[in-house]
This record gives sequence, C-alpha cells and structure tokens, in this order.
Amino acid sequence: MHNFANTLIAALLLATASTLADLIWALWVPEHRAIYGLIHGALLFMTLGLVLAVLAARDRDVSDCRRLLTLAAIGELLAGLGGAAAFYAMFPLIGWWAMLVAWMGLWILTAFLNRWIQDSTEPLSVTFGRGTAAALLSGAAFYLAVYPIWLGGQTRNPAYALNFASWFVAFLPGFACLLLQKRQTGAIERTEGIGF
Repeated sequence: MHNFANTLIAALLLATASTLADLIWALWVPEHRAIYGLIHGALLFMTLGLVLAVLAARDRDVSDCRRLLTLAAIGELLAGLGGAAAFYAMFPLIGWWAMLVAWMGLWILTAFLNRWIQDSTEPLSVTFGRGTAAALLSGAAFYLAVYPIWLGGQTRNPAYALNFASWFVAFLPGFACLLLQKRQTGAIERTEGIGF
C-alpha cells in the first residue's frame, strides 16, 4: 500500500508542476523559443528527481537526505535538459513525434536514477525493464492524454482541470512502473522449515 500511495503522490505532484508550467507558458511566454523549452524540461524533471528523492529519504539520516536530494535534483535536471535538447534536435526530422520519443527516453533514464535513489540491488536488466515499461505505458498515456491538449490548440487558453487530469494520466503509469515493488512472500523461509 505504501508504494501505491507513493505512486499516486508522485503523479499528483508532477501533474501539478506540469499544469503550473502550462499556466506559465500561456501567460508569460509570448512565443515558443528553444531556450524556454530547455528550461521547462530541466525544471520539470528536476522536480521529478526531488519527488523521487523525498519519497526515498524517509528512513535515511539528514546528511544522507541532503546529498540524495541534491544529486537526484541535479541528475534529473540534466536528464530533463538532455530530453528537451533531444526534442529540439529531432523536431525538424519527425515533428511532434520528437516529444514522444524524448518523453519515453527520459523514463528509461529516470528508471536508472531511481534505482540509485532507492539504493536498489535489483539487476540492471530489471531496471531497464522497468524503464522500458514506464516508457511504453507512460508514452501511450502521454500520446492519448497530453497530445490532444497541446496539438488541439489549447496551449494559449488552457482548461487547467483538463490539463491537470491529462498530466496525471501521463505520469501515473511511469511512476507505477518505477515505484511499485513485487511483494516479498517469505516463501524461502517457509521452505527452509520443511527441509529444502
């Protein structure tokens, strides 16, 4: 239940941050420029890194928490900056599909950063699987929920409740893939008692 709550909290916080970014774009950005998109990507994914770090920091000492928050924020800021740069590099070639490709790539990077944040010992192949699942599922949700608000002409006069719901739908599957863990059943302990 704890991991499910973390998944919901993370999706709600990032939906809030994304909706706030939509508000900023609508009110204060007169025309789209790459520098604004780079800042947007960097800050949004820095927020994502901070959320993941805060959720992981509950059982750690204060100095470890500060280090974790700092490194998670910097790591995701750089990932977000790289994702935004990738979007602008790909846009002339594939148009708006570049956003989907960048979004999916960021989830794979985030899976590896989250592995470090969680201090996980899961095999790298499992982390890559989580990242790939997050990329595919969140990518599909992004395409179905966010593309219509961006490409449907709602960027200048956003319906903020719709934007929030769309962002929540886009983030939820990614966080579910990264944060939900398989329950330990204790099967090994039970079999030891019967002589295996």
